[in-house]
Amino acid sequence: MRYLAKLCFGAPRLNRLHRFRGDAGGVAAIEFAMVVPLMIAMFIGAVEFSQAITVDRRVSQVASSTADLIARTKTMDTTDMNGVMQVVAELMKPYDAAPMKLTVLNVAASPSNVTDTRVCWSHPHNGGVGTYSSGDPYTLPPGVVEAGDSVIVAEVAYAYTPLIFNHYITSVRDLTETFYLKPRLSSFVKYNNQSCP
Repeated sequence: MRYLAKLCFGAPRLNRLHRFRGDAGGVAAIEFAMVVPLMIAMFIGAVEFSQAITVDRRVSQVASSTADLIARTKTMDTTDMNGVMQVVAELMKPYDAAPMKLTVLNVAASPSNVTDTRVCWSHPHNGGVGTYSSGDPYTLPPGVVEAGDSVIVAEVAYAYTPLIFNHYITSVRDLTETFYLKPRLSSFVKYNNQSCP
């Protein structure tokens, strides 16, 4: 067989073929070229994932802080509410607060039936998460409010777009949070002279 190969290729060509087969100098470069795209994809994915987690935490902080600021008062008006919304915009920094929608409600339970919970008043910010009118039924999780009491509800939705992949992933993902907090100084918070019955 070796004699046949020498006849076909000649001795010099055969020697070069043996040397090429035994040369491992370019293996590291080939392996590096195969691994680099995977490493870049993992790095970008980690950046995107950590960014989404950070924004989601800010959304949770906005919901809890909004409910807390309103639950600390007995009465509020439009000026007070606008001040709370300015605080909310500061809490979102350095992220853009424009994609965030927020609705604040005071929901009260009937004195005779704790499951009969209705909206006392609501305030939408930036379009709001939902549209509610005074007296509309509003379902609360069990145990959040007692009969005859009320609770401040902050609903937040943030339309999150990826930081790096926004040219490829065009869909927007809503990060949402709902926070419940009882008023601290009274059984309900009066807003623009609207109170719970």
